[in-house]
Amino acid sequence: MSFLPDLAGWALSGGAGRNDDQDNEQQQQQQQQRRIKLFTFSSPRFRLRGSAPIFLSLDVGSQWHCILFSLCLIFIFVQTQTFQLARYLFHPSYSSPYNLDNPHPQWCPYATCHNSPICKPCQRRFLIVIATGRSGSTTVINMLDLLPNVRMAGENNGHLMWGFYAVNNLKTTDEFRLDSRDDIEGAWKHHPIPEQALACPTQHMFEVMNPPPEQEMMRKGWKDNPEDIIGFKTVRFHGEDFVSEDGELYEATDFLIENFPCARFIINIRGDVEKQVKSWQTNFGMELDGEEVRNYNRMLVNVASRMGPERARVLDMSEWSQKNNVGIDVFNDLIEWLGFVDCKYTSLIHSNKDGYRTDREVMPLGKNCRYGGS
Repeated sequence: MSFLPDLAGWALSGGAGRNDDQDNEQQQQQQQQRRIKLFTFSSPRFRLRGSAPIFLSLDVGSQWHCILFSLCLIFIFVQTQTFQLARYLFHPSYSSPYNLDNPHPQWCPYATCHNSPICKPCQRRFLIVIATGRSGSTTVINMLDLLPNVRMAGENNGHLMWGFYAVNNLKTTDEFRLDSRDDIEGAWKHHPIPEQALACPTQHMFEVMNPPPEQEMMRKGWKDNPEDIIGFKTVRFHGEDFVSEDGELYEATDFLIENFPCARFIINIRGDVEKQVKSWQTNFGMELDGEEVRNYNRMLVNVASRMGPERARVLDMSEWSQKNNVGIDVFNDLIEWLGFVDCKYTSLIHSNKDGYRTDREVMPLGKNCRYGGS
């Protein structure tokens, strides 16, 4: 029939059309494979919400332009202060001023030190004696004052209370926002205050109240030795200003731990309460309630327990004041706990023998007596 040639021609023509389409698709795929995808911005940070990822592709010919452009950027960066800052920050010896470094790991291994450019709360070591009245606390500080690089001071009329008030005043004022890490605007305006920074002015009060001898400070070029251990005593820590509503000293204890993080504490009590009451009456003509004194002792022992055995130690005058220096081992054990080596007491210094009178003597502790840590 006559239509067969036309059908054959139509089939041949259609088949040829499909082959051309396949060839075009293969050429497009090969061309796409020759393209190099240099950047892919698929993170939400680089696209509008709800949009698909953006792919930026460059032809092979453009790759070298991109490389040259990147090299130019690197060259410009190296010439800027930004590069110098980056090199400083990533240098192995770089240490941020905001850190938790403890300069005295032997004296205060338990300390939390939030260092900042305006305060290093663990820089100074402290030795604090907390006691009740007529418990031999003056003898304790005079014995400790014999140790090398230890400078002990006496009573200060409960001056810890003012540091306690000052810090709590800012902590409990909601508008001040002491712990905020953001700038405070308005009437209470201030920048963020570094954590634990109030420890430094608190400590500085007691450094100023316990200076070196004047003749020593008058020497040309004198500088206070930051390695000296500063100490003092207080017999008013159990007063009502420090006692919380639960009848304990926990809040005041936490104040000491935070603001004197590199301190050792000696809790000195007198187990023989009857003799303590009699001593008050004999020397000062004052009557004391024995049960009240026992409660003071209980609270102070709880302070030592809250601080922990590495930070605090309890002394009992009834043990270390025994006749014929039988109790001198208590003090020798104490200074060993503090970290002093080749030091040994041979006798007690009698202090407050007649009220406030001090019978101070020079006692050698050994020619090699020294602090053994850092």
